Amino acid sequence: MPLDTQTTIFMICFVYLILHGAIWLALQEYRSLQVKLWCASGMFSGMAVVLLAMRGHVPDIFFYYVAQLLMLIGNWGRMVALRMYLLPEPQTQVYRAYNIFNICYFILFVYLIEFMQADWEALIVFNAFYALLCFDYFRIGLKLQRKQDSLGARLLMWAGLILTSTLAVRAIGVWTAGSIQDIYAPSWHQAQMVIGQFMAITLSNIAFLRIFLEIAERKKSAVALELSLTSERADAMQRNGLTLKKLLEEREEIIRQLSLFNKTAGMGALVASLAHELNQPLTVIQLNTDMIELVLNDHESKLNHDENIDIAMAGLRNANQRAATIISTLRNMFGSGRKSISEFDLNELVNDVVLLCRSTLQKQSIHLEVDLSSQPLTITGDKSQLQQVLLNLITNASEAFTQDFKGSKHIQIYTELNVDQTRLTVMDNGSGISPEIQAVVFDLLRTNKDSGMGIGLWLSKTIVESHKGTINFETEINKGSTFTVDLPITTTSMYY
Repeated sequence: MPLDTQTTIFMICFVYLILHGAIWLALQEYRSLQVKLWCASGMFSGMAVVLLAMRGHVPDIFFYYVAQLLMLIGNWGRMVALRMYLLPEPQTQVYRAYNIFNICYFILFVYLIEFMQADWEALIVFNAFYALLCFDYFRIGLKLQRKQDSLGARLLMWAGLILTSTLAVRAIGVWTAGSIQDIYAPSWHQAQMVIGQFMAITLSNIAFLRIFLEIAERKKSAVALELSLTSERADAMQRNGLTLKKLLEEREEIIRQLSLFNKTAGMGALVASLAHELNQPLTVIQLNTDMIELVLNDHESKLNHDENIDIAMAGLRNANQRAATIISTLRNMFGSGRKSISEFDLNELVNDVVLLCRSTLQKQSIHLEVDLSSQPLTITGDKSQLQQVLLNLITNASEAFTQDFKGSKHIQIYTELNVDQTRLTVMDNGSGISPEIQAVVFDLLRTNKDSGMGIGLWLSKTIVESHKGTINFETEINKGSTFTVDLPITTTSMYY
């Protein structure tokens, strides 16, 4: 029995096992299912080649059927492993075509051997089938090459062309021979097929290894790039955070300065009210002091039973208390502008501001009506800032009356409990807000008053929103405006 061809086939098996085993060990650290599938499939094909080289030494069932099954499994596994490089492109239809093609071939091969005893025809079908199947190596390599030029893809294309061409030539050679007595008989087409198998198996394994490492390197580069970009984004976010923090600090300082500026702008209107309001209690103090002196100088009076002394002293105490309240309110409203959070009754806040404004409104012939909630409306916030909001609203309401206004002037202020919020309402029956300014009435530097600066309502909105509240208005030309301020009963977080 000639051994040269069989020995050569054994060498092909050796190449199968060595190359696939080497790739398995070289890429073991990646723990890749694709690598395991490729290497295990190559070893299946190697075992199939061993059985194909041992005809006469093993039962025919191993030579004809077991070897064929091992070869089909090995080639199927390597094709699937190669197509994993094409993911995420869908491969389901291709895998289904593989299965149908393999099953049809195996049925035909078994029919030729088992029922027709046609070794010659079976050998032609064997080589033609694998020539067609291995062309998919070239197709896969071509797709990878089109995605990205790489040495691995080119090597895989060459491996596919060599496998297809040498197996096709072997099929044609067997077919032209007309019959075959010994499949191991030396021939030119046998020799070129063996040489082609050596070259193609080596190239396909190098191509698989090369493509795997190229993709792994690209992934590493992508991860490194992503880490670099992430680091840059983190640095940019940190810089932006610092910039934002600085801008917020500057905004808070601007608001504080505008608040002080707004307070200063309102000082002129309050000076007259302050002089008038303080003049009254001081006058009362002076009168009562004179009365006490007269009583004390009247030796006929019985000091212990004289009701005039009690009345005078009560007047002194009330007048002093009123003066102290006015001074305290003004001190709070025109302080440094620094935030001072406390709990207070909204009704008391309204009384404090009304105490300052009532005299001025009386001089302008404006009737002020105050209707406060019967129950305490306790809120948390900066009392000075909210006093300024109410003062702005009252000032705007008093300025809503034009010089040619006819009829009685009214401003109404009332408070109420609205579910879990307090509501402060300031209503006037003045000229209303012109339509062209209504949409931007709360914007900075927007005003419909000739002498206005456009700060009051913007600042009021900013203060109210910093207290987690809302401010809204309704207006109608020549019928007046109504501003409502809703503030939560409890504010847990105060911020600008």
